[in-house]
Amino acid sequence: MAKVYHIFGVIPEHEIDGMVDEQGFITAKGQKLLKRIGVETGSKVSIKKSTIRSLINLYNEWKRPHRRIDPEIELIVGKFLGTPEEDIYLEERLDELRQSFRMGIKIGEGTRIGEDVMLGLGVSIGKFCEISDNCGICIFSTIHDKVHLGKSAFVGKDSDVESESRIMPKAVIAPRNIVKKKSLIAEGSVFNQSNKYQ
Repeated sequence: MAKVYHIFGVIPEHEIDGMVDEQGFITAKGQKLLKRIGVETGSKVSIKKSTIRSLINLYNEWKRPHRRIDPEIELIVGKFLGTPEEDIYLEERLDELRQSFRMGIKIGEGTRIGEDVMLGLGVSIGKFCEISDNCGICIFSTIHDKVHLGKSAFVGKDSDVESESRIMPKAVIAPRNIVKKKSLIAEGSVFNQSNKYQ
């Protein structure tokens, strides 16, 4: 009997080579591979190799789940445990992505993303943003144009960071919050002042 490799279409490690050029910008090959997994990038986008590797690993894990998910049962359990309606809404949006096996990530023109950055499914990053090393941006969060995220900053799920805001190192944006345009969030602080669902 023939052996079947990559039955779910995972991305092998060797394909990561050549995704960025010597200056750190995404190459045509890199754009093509990222598009294949559902990551759309504008022109002159720079992403460090360790972050690309994390995206590929996330995609491969997603394509090779450890167990079959039964959304109907898990939804009932979630409601029983008091899961907020917003989380159920996000789960429904994730299901749409799962059906097409696409990560649904968008990265705008001129954006620079550092080492070991975690990007969740459905994340949208605008133009000319600076995402520093070790940042985390959780599922379905939106980073608008010209936003700066300092080293190890964290944006919780389903949050919006509006244009020209500066999130300083190790600051945390709590889930489902809106950071208004041109805001400055202090280093190491936790922002939880403007909930999306009030």
